[in-house]
Amino acid sequence: MRLENKPELRRFFLKQRMEQPRAEKAAADRSISERLLASTVFARAQCVFCYVSTPDEIDTHGILRQALAEGKNVCVPRCLRAGEMRAYHIASLDSLRTGRFGILEPDASAREVPPERIDLIVAPALACDRAGYRLGYGGGYYDRFMIRTPAVRAALCAEGRLLERLPRTAFDQRCGWIFTERRVLHTDEKQ
Repeated sequence: MRLENKPELRRFFLKQRMEQPRAEKAAADRSISERLLASTVFARAQCVFCYVSTPDEIDTHGILRQALAEGKNVCVPRCLRAGEMRAYHIASLDSLRTGRFGILEPDASAREVPPERIDLIVAPALACDRAGYRLGYGGGYYDRFMIRTPAVRAALCAEGRLLERLPRTAFDQRCGWIFTERRVLHTDEKQ
């Protein structure tokens, strides 16, 4: 692939994701979730910050349900003004409401969780590279959030969207773990 800038890559991977057959996507999503749930980073985490997936993203609803069932402190993102995201505790997926950008978010009564209390961040990715950098949607929400916490960072990524190297800037934050339907990559020995 010779796409060399992030906007081109985003368009390419969004189109690819939309064209993936639903049954194939569902099977890959299950495998990715199972790998994360079986991992030591998930087992060790007492406080898990995980995105609430949209229908086109890698499904995280099973991850969130399992974390809640195991009694973990579960928090999910709420996007505030441009580029700002915070973590809010949920006790059930039923407490989520449609928020900004049409994404499910915690309701207004949810308690904010300080970033330093989070043990594991599960981040979405349109694509990842083997060094642990992810291609998001371009708003920088996760990069700004990750900089504020020492939590282990994990990205969920389809195997076909795992690249040798993504374009990156000094602002981009690295994930120590990448979970695909075929493998788990540990990209950062500090995590």
